[in-house]
Amino acid sequence: MLKYCFAAALMCCAGAAIAQSQTAAPAAAPAMSAEQSAVQSTAMALGQCVMTGVQGLAATVTPEAGATTVLAGCATPRQALDRAVEGLIATLPEENKAGAREQYRAQMAGAQAQIAARITQLRAAPAPAPAQ
Repeated sequence: MLKYCFAAALMCCAGAAIAQSQTAAPAAAPAMSAEQSAVQSTAMALGQCVMTGVQGLAATVTPEAGATTVLAGCATPRQALDRAVEGLIATLPEENKAGAREQYRAQMAGAQAQIAARITQLRAAPAPAPAQ
């Protein structure tokens, strides 16, 4: 379940945040703990911040600079996610905590590159045809 939460957090703040559609959790999924719910909600808030930031970027900004700018502008929700993840990690057995922290750090380290790649994809997509 921990891997699911971290993957969801990363998806929300990088890839899925910018994507047009989201998938629902399977109906048979077990109920989330308060800590897991906090990670999910803060990841969604960070994802929304990233999506809004990407949409507001000027076309003249490089994808890499845009990703840096967006992440800097989303520092508050990122800090909230960091706290929520730390709260979830605190519930784990002691022998799993260091690995969980490293997994989260590694996944979040890739967020900037994923956001930059998504900006590039969005810019390369053909513009929608004007309404007639």
